[in-house]
Amino acid sequence: MPGMSSDSSDSAEAASRNSAGVDTHEFFLPGAGVSALLIHGLTGTPYEMRYLGERLAARGVRVRGVKLAGHAATPEELGAAGYDNWYESVVNGLEELRQFGEPNVVVGLSAGAVLAARLAADQGEAVAGLAMLAPGFFLPASTTIMLRGLRGILGSLVDRIYLLNPGESDIHDAAARSIHPSCRLMPLSAPMKLLDLSALVKPMLARITQPALVMHARRDHTCPMRKNVGYVMKHLGAPEKRAVELEESYHVITVDSEKERVAAEVIEFVERFRVAPQKRAAG
Repeated sequence: MPGMSSDSSDSAEAASRNSAGVDTHEFFLPGAGVSALLIHGLTGTPYEMRYLGERLAARGVRVRGVKLAGHAATPEELGAAGYDNWYESVVNGLEELRQFGEPNVVVGLSAGAVLAARLAADQGEAVAGLAMLAPGFFLPASTTIMLRGLRGILGSLVDRIYLLNPGESDIHDAAARSIHPSCRLMPLSAPMKLLDLSALVKPMLARITQPALVMHARRDHTCPMRKNVGYVMKHLGAPEKRAVELEESYHVITVDSEKERVAAEVIEFVERFRVAPQKRAAG
């Protein structure tokens, strides 16, 4: 298979390429009355969620942008992390926010949206609302067939194979695409783990009763909009759910052409859960 390598020893080069001024670290932004947990996508970094986080914080929302286990590091670290490790990062982020005793809204992008759905199903009332941005429950059919075929052929060798990533992120806006951090090498096992995670979470959707917002771009090349949004909206147990379709953006809608609209929709959704800030007891 072109672009496939079984050796990722050059860890320094294989680590995420960070353009000047691009911060890929996890982040916490203070606020009060409501908290938002932001979850980036597969092979991505917290940078994908930083603009949204800053817009939320500007409205007084407390924000925690988590870094999924194995991400924003070397390909070996990403390859070693499983979806349960990713989920642990998300659970830890929620636990940090729960200490403030105010409503928590979970916002995930792509694979982060799948993790957010699992969190909402598992944590119940600890999650007040769920926003899924470009949810990654389904990849293109050709990609899924290829990944399943390779897993059957390669077996455990899958964990030792890394793919060269000569392309750019699925972003319409050229300026945003040019600075977006990307991985030179991606573990072949990573998208397979996303398929496994999606298979685990799909049956959980019926258990999700929190209000939900779903946003997806029509021109998404990574996670087809019709398949993903159609499935989510049909199977979500939430009596209150809303889908928003974007016309210009591609997959990474939090940084793309319509990021302002994405931020505005998410802010409006999160704000509805705001309560009077908790007063600290006098010491």
